[in-house]
Amino acid sequence: MASIDEILAADTPAFGNAVRAIITGNTDDLRAELATAPGLIRARSASPHHATLLHYVSANGIESELQFAVPNADEIAALLIAAGAEVDAPCDAYVGLCRTTMDLLVSSDHPTEAGVAGRLVDLLCSAGAAIDGADGDGSLATALYFGTLDCVCALIARGARTDDVAFAAAAGRTDWVQSWLDDSANVMARPPPASFPLSSDRAVAAEQALVFASMCGQTEVVRLLLDRGVKVNANPPGSHWTATPLHTAAIQGQTVVVDLLLRRGADRTLKDSRYQSTPVGWLAHARGARRALTREVAVLLGRDARAKTMAGHAGGH
Repeated sequence: MASIDEILAADTPAFGNAVRAIITGNTDDLRAELATAPGLIRARSASPHHATLLHYVSANGIESELQFAVPNADEIAALLIAAGAEVDAPCDAYVGLCRTTMDLLVSSDHPTEAGVAGRLVDLLCSAGAAIDGADGDGSLATALYFGTLDCVCALIARGARTDDVAFAAAAGRTDWVQSWLDDSANVMARPPPASFPLSSDRAVAAEQALVFASMCGQTEVVRLLLDRGVKVNANPPGSHWTATPLHTAAIQGQTVVVDLLLRRGADRTLKDSRYQSTPVGWLAHARGARRALTREVAVLLGRDARAKTMAGHAGGH
């Protein structure tokens, strides 16, 4: 593993100093570097990702040694934007893809862990970043795919498009989801982004909607989908942050939805297909502020297990 000094040695000293200030949250040093060399704000790294300074705020797509959870990343980003950073500038992070800061942010663990991901989305949108992605392919799709819930909420609040059943379910658009279930002609659903695994099979798409509604704590949408016969223990295709509705609700600390799912027959012993872990096992991987919310989820899941055990003993007598 290379050291930070070794990685930054490939760039000019001024650029390297600015990057170091960004990844350590040092606003004073960053401000001083930009004052001395204003052209840094449009400069790019000599590394293969060719990131601008603003890209480093996302802690994604750059060298792993330079990725940190920075508690004041929003303050750093505001400073860079005020200095003239181009918010939708692409970089060459990940082979064959051009990624903006928003693209990288909504798929990054580190800002979510630091508790600043939602604020960064708001900041980028206020500065003119494309809410639905530079190509209109959906930042919301990426945020849902990677389970960065603060980003999901911020994008929805900012007006991200939610005109397919998974996104509408995540946004709590109960009437839209109901019209879609009724196959109403009034609902014009657009095709999802190619990167998002929404099924063309309506029954599977409804299961995916239940998974994402559960993830986002949309209780009324969850209830509607269950009432309409969507399987409570469905495990449709998704990402590494999705499995059954109970898994996704549990890891995000959605206590009300977890309670509803359990009352409607969710099986807490089911394992996901990727990690072979139960919803309880997923709790250890909750991120940021969601970690505290999972404590009550653990109580609910444990209470449900004890209740089933007692019922089994009673039935045996």
